[in-house]
Amino acid sequence: MDMAEFGVWAMIAFWGSALGGIAFAITWARSRNRNSLSRELLLKSLKQRLDKNEISQQEYDRKVADINAHDIQPRR
Repeated sequence: MDMAEFGVWAMIAFWGSALGGIAFAITWARSRNRNSLSRELLLKSLKQRLDKNEISQQEYDRKVADINAHDIQPRR
């Protein structure tokens, strides 16, 4: 392997790593946003069920506490 081949492989490795890092960052950012929306939808659904008397206040409180316990970073 001469120096020219090494340079080509180094360039391919660099750009592959750069593109892979960008793809990972985009995927990670999108999944964080999706989890936030899922949490909001769950809480809204629970509130609606409580308002319709489908669940008791105690069950509502327990489920909200469970959702909050699994939320790593609370969002506002």
